[in-house]
Formats: sequence, structure tokens, C-alpha cells
Amino acid sequence: MRFHSVEKDIVEINENDKRVSIVGTVVRKNTKKYSMIIDDGTGEIEVYSDTLFNIGDLIRVIGRVFKDENMSLCINAEVLQDFSGFDVALYQKVRLMEGKS
Repeated sequence: MRFHSVEKDIVEINENDKRVSIVGTVVRKNTKKYSMIIDDGTGEIEVYSDTLFNIGDLIRVIGRVFKDENMSLCINAEVLQDFSGFDVALYQKVRLMEGKS
């Protein structure tokens, strides 16, 4: 069974989440682990993916939440989208109006 993704701020992600959708900026990447650290302004999370974006890129990640060997929450990316040109301020305003942030 495939769970639907829930739009979240990184700070809101918890171990009970199955699939999440986040929008954030790539702040670090590790080509050996095929991972990126994404920051959305509320926190950072490690995202594992076959595709790595460049540091500074704004992206949306949809994926499964899991704990790594250090018991830190991470995301196994299923979908990555380039959000260059995306109006983050407007996005946050809409989320506030919807009561999601």
C-alpha cells in the first residue's frame, strides 16, 4: 500500500510520518552516501537519492521517512523537483492562510 504524502515543515516531521513533502534549499551534499542536507528555514534533514542537486538549489522532496543508524530522521526520496523560480514567500503565506504552518 502506498501512503499519500503530507506537506510538512522539517521541524514537524516525526517517526510516525510515512511519506512527506518538503520544500527547501540544498545546504550540503555527500556524493559517497548519495545524500543531501535540505534546510527549509525550520530545520534540516538528510535526504537520500540517486539524483543530487547543487548546493543552493531550491527543491521539493517527496519521500518516505525513516531513521538512520544514528536514529536521526531522514527521507528516502521518491520524487525530486527543481523549484528554481518558486516564490517561497508566497508559498509560506498560502500555508499560513490554510492553517498548515
